[in-house]
Amino acid sequence: MKLNDPTLLRQQAYINGHWCDADDGRQVEVCDPANGERLGSVTVRIGEIDGMNQSVATATEEQTSVVESINMDINEINMLNQEGVENLQATLRACSDLEQQAGRLKHLVGTFRI
Repeated sequence: MKLNDPTLLRQQAYINGHWCDADDGRQVEVCDPANGERLGSVTVRIGEIDGMNQSVATATEEQTSVVESINMDINEINMLNQEGVENLQATLRACSDLEQQAGRLKHLVGTFRI
């Protein structure tokens, strides 16, 4: 296979922003499936890539755990907030009742004047 610009054909693995050879120098031949012509070779970095995949999977699980914990905390905060609103409403009703009772008491005390 001929390329106008042979520097475009990379036979290394692109890992973490860098082109890298296999640590042990192993390569795999890549052929055109249509005619069997050798296109090039690629470094064998499957172990390293698999390790990165495992790291990503572990990080994803950890993030999922943190998100679930945050969601539980948010739900608890919402429940406490709702309880606070209900308590505030009960306090306002009690204040209104006290205001009415104070008005009646003032009226009753006013009727006992000598």
